[in-house]
Amino acid sequence: MTTNDEMLMRPDEYRVMFEIENAYWWYRGLRTLLKSLLKHHVRLDSRHALILDAGCGTGANLKMLQDYGRAIGIDLSPDALRFCHRRGIAPDHAFAASVTDLPFVQKTFDLAVSFDVICNIPDDVNAFAQVARVLKPGGYFIVQLPAYQWLWSMHDVAVGHQRRYSARDTRAKLVQAGFQVERVLHTNALLLPFAIVGRMHRRRILEHGSAIESDLQVELPRLLNAILSVIYGIEIKLEAHIDSPFGLSVIAIAKKK
Repeated sequence: MTTNDEMLMRPDEYRVMFEIENAYWWYRGLRTLLKSLLKHHVRLDSRHALILDAGCGTGANLKMLQDYGRAIGIDLSPDALRFCHRRGIAPDHAFAASVTDLPFVQKTFDLAVSFDVICNIPDDVNAFAQVARVLKPGGYFIVQLPAYQWLWSMHDVAVGHQRRYSARDTRAKLVQAGFQVERVLHTNALLLPFAIVGRMHRRRILEHGSAIESDLQVELPRLLNAILSVIYGIEIKLEAHIDSPFGLSVIAIAKKK
Protein backbone atom coordinates (compact mmCIF):
# COMPACT_ATOMS: atom_id res chain seq x y z
CA MET A 1 0.00 0.00 0.00
CA THR A 2 1.46 3.32 -1.04
CA THR A 3 0.29 6.71 -2.20
CA ASN A 4 1.80 9.74 -3.83
CA ASP A 5 1.75 11.46 -0.45
CA GLU A 6 4.63 9.61 1.12
CA MET A 7 7.93 8.23 -0.13
CA LEU A 8 8.81 4.88 1.40
CA MET A 9 12.23 3.60 2.27
CA ARG A 10 13.70 0.93 0.04
CA PRO A 11 12.36 -2.48 1.25
CA ASP A 12 15.81 -3.79 2.23
CA GLU A 13 16.25 -0.79 4.55
CA TYR A 14 13.35 -2.01 6.71
CA ARG A 15 15.04 -5.39 7.06
CA VAL A 16 18.29 -3.73 8.11
CA MET A 17 16.44 -1.47 10.54
CA PHE A 18 14.68 -4.41 12.17
CA GLU A 19 17.92 -6.37 12.52
CA ILE A 20 19.95 -3.57 14.12
CA GLU A 21 17.38 -1.40 15.92
CA ASN A 22 17.85 -2.96 19.36
CA ALA A 23 21.65 -2.56 19.49
CA TYR A 24 22.69 0.09 16.96
CA TRP A 25 23.96 3.27 18.67
CA TRP A 26 21.72 5.65 16.69
CA TYR A 27 18.46 3.85 17.51
CA ARG A 28 19.36 3.10 21.12
CA GLY A 29 20.32 6.73 21.60
CA LEU A 30 17.12 7.91 19.98
CA ARG A 31 15.02 5.91 22.44
CA THR A 32 17.10 7.25 25.34
CA LEU A 33 16.59 10.78 24.05
CA LEU A 34 12.85 10.21 23.69
CA LYS A 35 12.65 8.98 27.28
CA SER A 36 14.53 12.09 28.42
CA LEU A 37 12.20 14.41 26.51
CA LEU A 38 9.14 12.65 27.91
CA LYS A 39 10.53 12.93 31.43
CA HIS A 40 11.31 16.64 31.21
CA HIS A 41 8.52 17.95 28.98
CA VAL A 42 5.46 15.71 28.89
CA ARG A 43 3.03 14.73 31.64
CA LEU A 44 1.08 11.58 30.90
CA ASP A 45 -1.23 9.37 32.90
CA SER A 46 0.01 6.00 31.68
CA ARG A 47 -3.27 4.36 32.68
CA HIS A 48 -5.31 6.45 30.25
CA ALA A 49 -2.89 8.12 27.80
CA LEU A 50 -3.35 7.52 24.09
CA ILE A 51 -0.16 7.81 22.06
CA LEU A 52 0.33 7.95 18.28
CA ASP A 53 3.56 6.92 16.57
CA ALA A 54 3.10 8.58 13.17
CA GLY A 55 5.31 6.46 10.94
CA CYS A 56 6.25 3.64 13.29
CA GLY A 57 8.71 1.85 11.00
CA THR A 58 9.65 -1.56 12.36
CA GLY A 59 8.27 -0.80 15.81
CA ALA A 60 11.09 -0.40 18.35
CA ASN A 61 9.95 3.08 19.42
CA LEU A 62 6.33 1.97 19.40
CA LYS A 63 7.19 -0.97 21.65
CA MET A 64 8.89 1.40 24.11
CA LEU A 65 5.98 3.84 24.06
CA GLN A 66 3.67 1.10 25.32
CA ASP A 67 5.21 1.74 28.76
CA TYR A 68 3.69 5.25 28.70
CA GLY A 69 0.14 4.44 27.67
CA ARG A 70 -1.86 2.81 24.87
CA ALA A 71 0.44 3.36 21.91
CA ILE A 72 -0.78 2.99 18.33
CA GLY A 73 1.48 3.09 15.29
CA ILE A 74 0.69 3.73 11.65
CA ASP A 75 2.90 3.25 8.61
CA LEU A 76 2.35 2.93 4.88
CA SER A 77 4.92 0.19 4.35
CA PRO A 78 3.68 -3.43 4.48
CA ASP A 79 7.30 -4.46 5.10
CA ALA A 80 7.56 -2.19 8.15
CA LEU A 81 4.28 -3.44 9.56
CA ARG A 82 5.27 -7.09 9.13
CA PHE A 83 8.35 -6.41 11.22
CA CYS A 84 6.21 -4.61 13.83
CA HIS A 85 4.06 -7.71 14.12
CA ARG A 86 7.15 -9.94 14.34
CA ARG A 87 8.23 -7.72 17.22
CA GLY A 88 5.05 -8.74 19.04
CA ILE A 89 2.95 -5.64 18.40
CA ALA A 90 -0.69 -6.54 17.76
CA PRO A 91 -2.15 -5.73 14.32
CA ASP A 92 -4.70 -3.36 15.88
CA HIS A 93 -1.80 -1.39 17.40
CA ALA A 94 0.26 -1.14 14.19
CA PHE A 95 -1.58 -0.83 10.90
CA ALA A 96 -1.49 0.81 7.47
CA ALA A 97 -2.33 4.50 7.19
CA SER A 98 -0.80 7.72 5.89
CA VAL A 99 0.30 10.64 8.06
CA THR A 100 -1.48 12.92 5.57
CA ASP A 101 -4.82 11.10 6.11
CA LEU A 102 -4.88 9.86 9.69
CA PRO A 103 -7.87 7.52 10.29
CA PHE A 104 -8.76 8.96 13.70
CA VAL A 105 -11.33 11.47 14.88
CA GLN A 106 -10.09 14.83 16.05
CA LYS A 107 -8.85 15.31 19.62
CA THR A 108 -8.04 11.61 20.16
CA PHE A 109 -4.42 11.49 21.37
CA ASP A 110 -2.53 12.88 24.35
CA LEU A 111 0.86 12.52 22.66
CA ALA A 112 2.13 12.04 19.11
CA VAL A 113 5.68 11.28 18.04
CA SER A 114 7.19 11.11 14.57
CA PHE A 115 10.83 10.37 13.83
CA ASP A 116 12.32 10.95 10.38
CA VAL A 117 8.97 10.37 8.64
CA ILE A 118 7.39 13.73 7.80
CA CYS A 119 10.56 14.52 5.84
CA ASN A 120 9.40 11.79 3.40
CA ILE A 121 6.11 13.56 2.63
CA PRO A 122 5.86 16.17 -0.16
CA ASP A 123 3.00 17.97 1.59
CA ASP A 124 4.62 18.11 5.00
CA VAL A 125 2.48 21.07 6.10
CA ASN A 126 -0.61 18.86 5.73
CA ALA A 127 1.12 16.12 7.74
CA PHE A 128 1.79 18.55 10.61
CA ALA A 129 -1.85 19.71 10.41
CA GLN A 130 -3.14 16.13 10.52
CA VAL A 131 -1.14 15.41 13.66
CA ALA A 132 -2.52 18.60 15.23
CA ARG A 133 -6.07 17.57 14.29
CA VAL A 134 -5.93 14.24 16.13
CA LEU A 135 -4.25 15.64 19.26
CA LYS A 136 -6.28 16.81 22.21
CA PRO A 137 -5.91 20.48 23.21
CA GLY A 138 -2.80 20.57 25.36
CA GLY A 139 -1.51 17.35 23.77
CA TYR A 140 2.16 17.10 22.91
CA PHE A 141 3.98 16.42 19.65
CA ILE A 142 7.64 15.35 19.54
CA VAL A 143 9.08 15.33 16.03
CA GLN A 144 12.55 14.58 14.71
CA LEU A 145 13.68 15.58 11.22
CA PRO A 146 17.01 15.43 9.36
CA ALA A 147 18.90 18.74 9.50
CA TYR A 148 20.44 20.90 6.76
CA GLN A 149 19.59 20.56 3.10
CA TRP A 150 23.28 20.95 2.26
CA LEU A 151 23.90 17.59 3.99
CA TRP A 152 21.79 15.80 1.35
CA SER A 153 23.37 12.45 0.41
CA MET A 154 22.64 8.98 -0.96
CA HIS A 155 21.41 8.07 2.54
CA ASP A 156 18.48 10.47 2.07
CA VAL A 157 17.66 8.91 -1.29
CA ALA A 158 17.79 5.37 0.12
CA VAL A 159 15.45 6.13 3.04
CA GLY A 160 12.95 8.16 0.98
CA HIS A 161 13.58 11.69 2.25
CA GLN A 162 12.05 14.57 0.31
CA ARG A 163 14.00 17.28 2.12
CA ARG A 164 16.09 18.16 5.15
CA TYR A 165 15.13 20.89 7.65
CA SER A 166 16.42 23.90 9.51
CA ALA A 167 15.25 24.75 13.02
CA ARG A 168 13.51 27.83 11.59
CA ASP A 169 11.60 25.78 8.99
CA THR A 170 10.51 23.27 11.62
CA ARG A 171 9.28 25.96 14.00
CA ALA A 172 7.41 27.83 11.25
CA LYS A 173 5.59 24.74 9.96
CA LEU A 174 4.56 23.68 13.46
CA VAL A 175 3.17 27.14 14.21
CA GLN A 176 1.32 27.12 10.87
CA ALA A 177 -0.30 23.81 11.88
CA GLY A 178 -1.59 25.27 15.15
CA PHE A 179 1.12 24.26 17.61
CA GLN A 180 2.78 26.23 20.34
CA VAL A 181 6.46 25.36 20.02
CA GLU A 182 8.06 24.80 23.41
CA ARG A 183 11.55 23.76 22.38
CA VAL A 184 13.63 23.22 19.24
CA LEU A 185 17.07 21.67 19.50
CA HIS A 186 19.58 19.73 17.46
CA THR A 187 20.96 16.33 18.29
CA ASN A 188 24.10 14.43 17.27
CA ALA A 189 26.10 17.66 17.36
CA LEU A 190 29.37 15.98 18.36
CA LEU A 191 29.31 13.74 15.29
CA LEU A 192 28.34 16.46 12.81
CA PRO A 193 31.91 17.17 11.58
CA PHE A 194 32.51 13.49 10.84
CA ALA A 195 29.15 13.21 9.08
CA ILE A 196 29.95 16.21 6.90
CA VAL A 197 33.22 14.66 5.71
CA GLY A 198 31.65 11.24 5.17
CA ARG A 199 28.62 12.46 3.30
CA MET A 200 30.55 14.81 1.05
CA HIS A 201 32.77 11.87 0.11
CA ARG A 202 29.83 9.57 -0.55
CA ARG A 203 28.08 12.29 -2.56
CA ARG A 204 31.04 12.35 -4.94
CA ILE A 205 30.83 8.55 -5.21
CA LEU A 206 27.11 8.83 -6.06
CA GLU A 207 27.87 11.36 -8.80
CA HIS A 208 30.08 8.73 -10.42
CA GLY A 209 27.24 6.20 -10.58
CA SER A 210 27.70 4.18 -7.40
CA ALA A 211 24.77 2.20 -5.99
CA ILE A 212 22.42 4.07 -3.65
CA GLU A 213 22.68 2.92 -0.04
CA SER A 214 21.94 4.32 3.41
CA ASP A 215 24.32 5.00 6.29
CA LEU A 216 23.02 1.96 8.20
CA GLN A 217 25.37 -0.98 8.52
CA VAL A 218 24.32 -4.36 9.85
CA GLU A 219 27.79 -5.31 11.07
CA LEU A 220 29.12 -2.11 12.64
CA PRO A 221 32.17 -3.13 14.73
CA ARG A 222 31.21 -3.58 18.37
CA LEU A 223 33.90 -1.25 19.68
CA LEU A 224 32.89 1.52 17.28
CA ASN A 225 29.21 1.01 18.16
CA ALA A 226 30.09 1.23 21.87
CA ILE A 227 32.14 4.41 21.39
CA LEU A 228 29.38 6.10 19.40
CA SER A 229 26.84 5.04 22.04
CA VAL A 230 28.92 6.68 24.77
CA ILE A 231 29.32 9.90 22.76
CA TYR A 232 25.60 10.07 22.04
CA GLY A 233 24.77 9.28 25.68
CA ILE A 234 26.91 12.17 26.92
CA GLU A 235 25.23 14.50 24.46
CA ILE A 236 21.75 13.39 25.53
CA LYS A 237 22.55 14.22 29.16
CA LEU A 238 23.70 17.69 28.11
CA GLU A 239 20.60 18.21 25.99
CA ALA A 240 18.40 17.86 29.04
CA HIS A 241 19.63 21.33 29.99
CA ILE A 242 21.21 22.89 26.87
CA ASP A 243 19.77 23.41 23.37
CA SER A 244 22.48 22.59 20.87
CA PRO A 245 22.38 25.10 17.97
CA PHE A 246 23.66 22.51 15.47
CA GLY A 247 23.56 18.76 14.84
CA LEU A 248 22.53 16.06 12.38
CA SER A 249 18.85 16.18 13.37
CA VAL A 250 16.29 18.77 14.43
CA ILE A 251 13.96 17.86 17.29
CA ALA A 252 10.95 19.92 18.32
CA ILE A 253 8.60 19.62 21.28
CA ALA A 254 5.30 21.34 20.58
CA LYS A 255 1.92 21.62 22.27
CA LYS A 256 -1.52 21.67 20.65
CA LYS A 257 -3.19 25.01 21.34
